[in-house]
Amino acid sequence: MDSLTELVRMLSPAGTVDLHCHFAGNWRVDNAAAPAGHLPYHIILKGQARALVAQEAISLDTGDVLLFPHGSAHTLRSLPEGTEETESAAGAHAAMPARTTRFNGLLTEVTMPGDAHPLDMLCGTFVLGLPGTVLLRNLPPVLRVATAQRADCAWLHALIDMMRNEAQAPEPGGAAVIGQLSTALLTLVLRALIAQGGVTHSLLALMGDARLSKAIDAVLRAPAEPWSVASLAAACHVSRATFARRFAQLSGETPLQFVTTLRMEMAARLLTLDRGSAASIGEHCGYASEAAFGRAFKAHFGVGPGMFRRAARERRTAAAAQAASAR
Repeated sequence: MDSLTELVRMLSPAGTVDLHCHFAGNWRVDNAAAPAGHLPYHIILKGQARALVAQEAISLDTGDVLLFPHGSAHTLRSLPEGTEETESAAGAHAAMPARTTRFNGLLTEVTMPGDAHPLDMLCGTFVLGLPGTVLLRNLPPVLRVATAQRADCAWLHALIDMMRNEAQAPEPGGAAVIGQLSTALLTLVLRALIAQGGVTHSLLALMGDARLSKAIDAVLRAPAEPWSVASLAAACHVSRATFARRFAQLSGETPLQFVTTLRMEMAARLLTLDRGSAASIGEHCGYASEAAFGRAFKAHFGVGPGMFRRAARERRTAAAAQAASAR
């Protein structure tokens, strides 16, 4: 199994598509910070827009996918008329058109009419089963994949087209289809981000390095192995010094810190799924005793394996009760 597949499984994501937006003219939408473990995303199906997040302005075009790995507050708005200075004033003071909403049986359609710059956009959320996992650590507040001119995004284009078709004309089973498509979207977006590079000090940067990515593969295949900097370097076919230096440059942490983090995330997934005793899970993740595993787990997550497992069970019970009441 490849690293991206295993790491996405550790996220245990469930995708949703919540809004289909049809905007034109002068418009602005302010999005509050999302709860922990919720990753908002936006897909520009057609048109142009501007995103404002963490004091950064990002121009968006047809085919762009915007992902917020930490659920950061952000604003989406129409293209500015004139200079950046007038953009700020227009966003704060210009009158917004009346907004209408309609639930089409699958998602909510939001319309803001106007005479210029029409925009067609899907908005949704990836909800993670294990918030704050290693795959998302150290990522910037917002990630953008510009798919329009990228031949390697053909599958992503096809998936977005399927999502658009399902959103526009809901059919029986549409909720299940679009839910599965949106979950697959996260994997394809991460794949595109790895290919395009530029995301430093993160696991995605490591996965984009042809040599160092072999260290991730090795630990995922054999988490119980007594990994050292030397053995990881050997797996990557580079010298120990080169490996340690390059690893720190790309990931922002030492190789052994990464090994511990990855083991803890793997253990958390097994505890969440209720697979095996704490002792057997600890052994699977490289700990010779249950006590040593418990200390490492509590240092990483702030609670011991038993309490973590009980909390996961309670979340499952609550989710099942909520689903039953919604029927």
